Amino acid sequence: MISLGVASWLFDAWRGVFYPETLPRSQYLTYYAHRFRTVQVNSSFYGQPRTTTVDNWLQATPDDFTFCLKFPRAISHEKRLVDCEPETLSFLDLLRRLGNRAAPALLQLPPSLSRQHDGRALADYLAWIAGRLDGLRLAVEVRSPDLMTPAFAAYVAELGIGLTLVDRVGTADLFDAWLALVMQERAPDFALIRWIGDDKDGPVGDREITFPRDADLERWTGRLAILDGLGVDVFGYMHNPYEGHSPASVRRLEERLRAVVDLPAWTPPSVPPHPAQMSLFE
Repeated sequence: MISLGVASWLFDAWRGVFYPETLPRSQYLTYYAHRFRTVQVNSSFYGQPRTTTVDNWLQATPDDFTFCLKFPRAISHEKRLVDCEPETLSFLDLLRRLGNRAAPALLQLPPSLSRQHDGRALADYLAWIAGRLDGLRLAVEVRSPDLMTPAFAAYVAELGIGLTLVDRVGTADLFDAWLALVMQERAPDFALIRWIGDDKDGPVGDREITFPRDADLERWTGRLAILDGLGVDVFGYMHNPYEGHSPASVRRLEERLRAVVDLPAWTPPSVPPHPAQMSLFE
């Protein structure tokens, strides 16, 4: 299964190029969910969503739509994985509330969290949380160079945790290392991928493709086809800086994928989005 989406649905600048001009903001999620199969939720990084908010998300989206929630920064950035067991358990309970609508959760670590200075805390936390996932899927994203290694990829794979694969300027490409683990049957049966590009000096604006990455999309088409052929569930999220307008970038990738894998084409819904959803962006 290949599920592709973007990082957040809350872009008012997409009015007129993705969302209809007159669409209420409260209906953004429903509209989005009839065009993509999954979404990365960035708001959970700034604070854990209320259970009522999550319930509203579920009611606003189709039964096969999934949410990739980012771990709260209180866990990853403020407490830096130390003495954060209550916060983590609360977050895992929220993921369980999503049920089969939960895509792999994203534990994004700050660049300053390194193997050299934080290796013991990181190892202790990952070993602890691995024993409490109970079927939940988790992928960790590292941003310190001394953690962007095949050895660390193998370490998290042995715990049943995914390594987030990131296409970003300045970030090591660990796809081949992860693929080797998959082929050796040493990795979990899912992959979390984030296409970010140049988020410092890349495209300005988010309404149109201004920096096409055709060669990169072709390369990732081949990579996703390999993972799909190996029975790996792929969850991929496009960011605006990758080409300038993430919804269009996903479509460009999907068009290429349909030539090599069985990726169902999206058919617009025959009914308008549900009008009665509340607080979908809390």
